[in-house]
Amino acid sequence: MIQKFFWGLYEMFLGRPIPANFTNDYREVVFPNTGLLLIIITLAIVLIYYYVLNRMMSTGLYKTQHWVMFLVLNAIIAFIIPVVQVNANGIDTHSYTFMFAFLNVIYSLVLFFLFSILLKRGSVQAWTTPVKWPNKK
Repeated sequence: MIQKFFWGLYEMFLGRPIPANFTNDYREVVFPNTGLLLIIITLAIVLIYYYVLNRMMSTGLYKTQHWVMFLVLNAIIAFIIPVVQVNANGIDTHSYTFMFAFLNVIYSLVLFFLFSILLKRGSVQAWTTPVKWPNKK
């Protein structure tokens, strides 16, 4: 079921994997591994930003530019993950691989923003980053 979710999520925008002889490898291994790693790593980076750096350590990384630095870090990692997954599974690197990596970056940006909105309330210093909405009460 999780394989079909990630398979659908990536193929919705990318189409069938290229080269076609690696379609099953993408669908059964690469897409699910990449998607799960994306969610786990993005969540971990958001938690580190809000709960470690801006709660426990009181470092004051609460400005929007600090948040953007972590967003960019997450996007770079999100680009690397699919390339590594493709190479680790013996699939030839192709333009499809880089389109896949770029799509993963887009998903990482969306996830990072959503996790930020959901988790920022628990931060002592960064509860208004990236936006003041919804307000802390």
